[in-house]
Amino acid sequence: MPNFIVGARLHDYGKGTPDELFGQVSADGFAAVQLAYKKCVPTVKSYADVTDALVAETVAAEKAHHIQVAVLGTYVELAINDESRLCNVADFKSQLAVCKALGAGCIGTETTAMSKQPAGTTRAQAQELLCRSLAEILPAAEALGVTVGIEPVIYHSMNSAAATRQILDTMRSPNLKVIFDMSNLVSAENVAEQDRIWYDMGTLLGDQIVAVHFKGQAFAPDGSLLHTSLEESRTDYAGAFAMLRQLPQPTLPVLREEAVPARAASDIAFMKGFF
Repeated sequence: MPNFIVGARLHDYGKGTPDELFGQVSADGFAAVQLAYKKCVPTVKSYADVTDALVAETVAAEKAHHIQVAVLGTYVELAINDESRLCNVADFKSQLAVCKALGAGCIGTETTAMSKQPAGTTRAQAQELLCRSLAEILPAAEALGVTVGIEPVIYHSMNSAAATRQILDTMRSPNLKVIFDMSNLVSAENVAEQDRIWYDMGTLLGDQIVAVHFKGQAFAPDGSLLHTSLEESRTDYAGAFAMLRQLPQPTLPVLREEAVPARAASDIAFMKGFF
């Protein structure tokens, strides 16, 4: 069974310097973070603003506050069916060395919502574009010894465990792994099928998971998504963790997304109840 490390998404704590933000999450009891510089450090407007000095400042904050960067969030559209895709690939590649310098567990991204695609784009086309992007990224990641984490989301190009397994089999890179966001695989249409979803994740991808996302969600009568507290969520955390506890990874970070700092203590207690 993995040793689960409880963490938080850093930009849920607002904006500030790495030292300020790491200090806050550490004081609240978290031991790891998902760091997306553009979302939490005011001086970072583009990836070019992630300077050596900022990275060094972040490493110092990690050590001072005993915080692990579990995921360097570099969320760009690697499966988008337009001319911006290659620029997105270049942005992502520029952060591989940052991931290495931080000692981050992985550099992560989702895989483009189908609603963002130009009209007529099929999911198969989007998945092919994702593979093209990864083919540009993975050799550089392998050279640096950096892990790339891709996150399946039911509304995105890579929308299931099976689709993710196909991407991993196509790319055949030891440096390509999976971020498992439990809620992002659940919709109003499949909320009653979560046992199957967790089974598929465990059997197809279990040993490839490098981080877990933990958040609350429910569904309105029209099927639209509602963000909730963890206690009110329709996500079957118990079923997901029954699968996760069987995995061979020595450690797995479990990151609270949509964290409310005032609820940190109760959220941590709730999350640890499944460990």
